[in-house]
Amino acid sequence: MTSAHMKNRKNLPVAALRAFEAAARHGQLTAAAEELAVTHGAVSRHVSHLEAFIGVPLFEGARNRPKLTPEGRVFGFALTAAFDQIEDALRIIAKGDDSVLDVACLSTFAMRWLIPRLHDFTARYPRYDVRLATDDRPPRTQVDVQILVLSPDAPIPDNCSLLFQEQLGLVVAPSVAKGEMDRIRIDAIKLPRLETRTRPHVWHEWSRLMGEDAQDAVPATRIFDHYHLTIEAALSGLGATIAPWHLVAGDVACGRLIAPYGFLESDHRYVVKVERPGRRKAEHFVGWLREAIAAFPAPTH
Repeated sequence: MTSAHMKNRKNLPVAALRAFEAAARHGQLTAAAEELAVTHGAVSRHVSHLEAFIGVPLFEGARNRPKLTPEGRVFGFALTAAFDQIEDALRIIAKGDDSVLDVACLSTFAMRWLIPRLHDFTARYPRYDVRLATDDRPPRTQVDVQILVLSPDAPIPDNCSLLFQEQLGLVVAPSVAKGEMDRIRIDAIKLPRLETRTRPHVWHEWSRLMGEDAQDAVPATRIFDHYHLTIEAALSGLGATIAPWHLVAGDVACGRLIAPYGFLESDHRYVVKVERPGRRKAEHFVGWLREAIAAFPAPTH
């Protein structure tokens, strides 16, 4: 593309760019024509116009089954990213940046605690579009609110405040632990141990909280990648696990899980971090979050 073309955006063939982006994304002109509600011939002419404009072939091969050239693939990716940015800008302008609320937290906390309660927040604040980042890694983009779990020795970071102290308990499905509570306690300890890769020492933590040394000779162990998988395994009767109260409270309340030893406060803390203090949307969410936690039932012993 010549420098004159680069400097004078009036010369940019926007319709042709849009047609080629759709064709590149779909990999075929017919699908692009359907998306844009134009004819196959119109898309073909737009692509030809664009090729003449930049002086580089974007498609190659048979006319009825063209394939992207290497240059076409690169250009297609770039155009898709550019159109996505334009759509994001339009959304922000149309709805206002304060309508989108980005929240980051661990996936199990999102699945088993936050998402089931979000309807209450959206009913109270319908103007907010809550978006969750739950990949268990630091979010790639800046978020408004982040819910973090701090290990025992970690200091509370800046812009963070305490939400609650974690409580741990051994849980097991009633199908594999029956009888009187004393019998259930004995049997539960002998069951296979269900462990989580992201929290490998939780059985030792629980033993310490109980005032007991962790057994050297332990029952068979099954390890899962995420806590929600470990809890599902316990619900299915595959063994016993040590789980935080807030993740299993509903299952214990309805009898799907039994906690024969009750729950004890651990050294892990849940905190909430506000990335940009002073924003009303973050204040609204944190205020609601604290109310929801305050209303959450304490474990019964």
